[in-house]
Amino acid sequence: MTSSQHQNSSSAGSVSAAEQQAPATVADGVKPQITAKQAQRINAPVRNMIISMVVLVVCIVPVLWLMPQPNKDPYQAEVDLPKVAYEAGEASSFAVAAPELEGWHYNFARWNSNQADKINYWETGQITGSDHFITLKQADASKTNDSWIAQQTNNAAPQGNESVSGVNWDVRTGQNDKDETVTYYIGEVSGTTVIMYGSDVPGTDFAQLADAVVNYQKQPTATASPTSTSDTGIQ
Repeated sequence: MTSSQHQNSSSAGSVSAAEQQAPATVADGVKPQITAKQAQRINAPVRNMIISMVVLVVCIVPVLWLMPQPNKDPYQAEVDLPKVAYEAGEASSFAVAAPELEGWHYNFARWNSNQADKINYWETGQITGSDHFITLKQADASKTNDSWIAQQTNNAAPQGNESVSGVNWDVRTGQNDKDETVTYYIGEVSGTTVIMYGSDVPGTDFAQLADAVVNYQKQPTATASPTSTSDTGIQ
């Protein structure tokens, strides 16, 4: 054997020995081994996160339990209607419409003065017996006009007429800012222009309020004298 052949044979043997002594890797199919301390360091963040979440839940639950529950009926509000109506009647040139229907509830009542167009008006909001909401506006008919009515009804389109309690009500519909269909009833009652409106309100509710307004205006008893000490609502 020549010397060069002997050297090649030695080198081949050396490489094989080195390969046999090389550390095993994951690619070789052998799982790496870690110590107990290394495992503790790896698991520590997960354990700390779980502990933090448990502590957070323990802190939040009592707070949520002690918080007052939201009002299930956000439209409910206490309104001293006779007092507000009396004050408004003193400020206006007409008896304001303030009928109280059984099963209905006033959400607000106020007199709106100092209007830019000089047409001051009475305004109320009521929750109907069927849980709908109707706003009523009333102004002196001698001061209102078609432009004022169009403004108050957002230029709603005429749909027809309804006769309720001897009053011919002009019915119009339009859209509000929420793209809801709003129905308007406009009528002249006892020398005043009355506008009633609401979204998705059945005609029976409008008819019920219209009838109550007409009959109330014949004898506006609620504005005869003030009652207790709530705010007047005059603006």
